[in-house]
Amino acid sequence: MDAYEDLIGKCSTADVLWFIIPSNHKWFRDLAISKIIVETLEAMNIEIPNPTVDITAIRRKYHEAVGRSVTRKRTVEQ
Repeated sequence: MDAYEDLIGKCSTADVLWFIIPSNHKWFRDLAISKIIVETLEAMNIEIPNPTVDITAIRRKYHEAVGRSVTRKRTVEQ
């Protein structure tokens, strides 16, 4: 136990944190890990950049192409 504590103590820094997660209950393990991930991401204050393409135009072209594909398939089946 002393060696384990020594290892974790020397490897864990302010920039690289280690978390000891008990895993004898999967629901608790999953909850603890999820909480750590959410808190870490929120602390990063990530800003989503504005798109550099016209999403509406891409969506319209996609639906037009899918519509043509469905129309062709129906014509071939008939």
